[in-house]
Amino acid sequence: MTLAVARVGAAKATGNSVVPAPSANLGTNPTANWPDIKLMSATQVLNRAADLSVSAADQPIRPGQFRYVNKHAWVMNTMQFGDKIGYSYLWEQQDQRWIPADEHNVWQETRKVLNTGKFLGGSVPQAQATQLPPTDVDQGQWQGRCGDFFPEAKPPKKCDDSTDWDSSAFYAALPRDPSALYAKLQSLTKGNSAAPSAMFNVGIQVLEAGMMPAELRAQWYRALAKIPGMAVLAAETNLDGRTGVALGLDDGHQIRQLIIDPVTGQFIGERQIAGPQPEQSWIKPNTEIGSSAFTTAVVDQLGAAPAK
Repeated sequence: MTLAVARVGAAKATGNSVVPAPSANLGTNPTANWPDIKLMSATQVLNRAADLSVSAADQPIRPGQFRYVNKHAWVMNTMQFGDKIGYSYLWEQQDQRWIPADEHNVWQETRKVLNTGKFLGGSVPQAQATQLPPTDVDQGQWQGRCGDFFPEAKPPKKCDDSTDWDSSAFYAALPRDPSALYAKLQSLTKGNSAAPSAMFNVGIQVLEAGMMPAELRAQWYRALAKIPGMAVLAAETNLDGRTGVALGLDDGHQIRQLIIDPVTGQFIGERQIAGPQPEQSWIKPNTEIGSSAFTTAVVDQLGAAPAK
């Protein structure tokens, strides 16, 4: 029988995150100053988030400083033997990245597996669901100029690559018109026939890279609002203690959520929920199968964490 190992859910941290400037404290209910979100369409919510992003200011990073990104994720791992035998479980991971003000200098990334024991289900008893140990790329520490942590990888990573959303050059080359950005999303997913779910997934991946400046993020939200099937899934949802508005798309197998801070319009994370027809027969519908939460800061030294 063929053994397949699949990882579903939040992808590895692949980029830095633009740090928003501090905003005013609007109280414990961040959506209180919004219209009734339950009555709003996904397009209205994304346009509202876009308006907030336009007025937001990205915190500058001075020469010698570093942009710090912390990603806390739960990632689904699936062991599958043939078509119908297998099991799935969640890994808890922490990925940290330090990006210098000058992207041509040395970056650092640290990955840690915090927990591997959350069993989601399987066609075999949990006692027989042996988990594979973390690999060398699941945890460790790497450094490299322009984020080139694995020089032997193919294709090689290049500085100032306008096709790589880890690079500022990618965003500088993007159009600022939402319709043109929507066309760009279609071109990025043309191998998947530009299906709505594929476009939405790529849209989230680009946001996860975190390099997108606020003014462009506003137009990106407006482009995402054009994807057919987008809906408001939760007026208030909690992700690592932060409250956001969840928007998403249901492709039948998976419901992927984009979570936005209603105060700043900042992308704060994403979540995956099993749809009505999960890809794995042993996963029950509405099971949370992955999530990721992002926090960012500016620090003065490579490898330093911000004060709590």
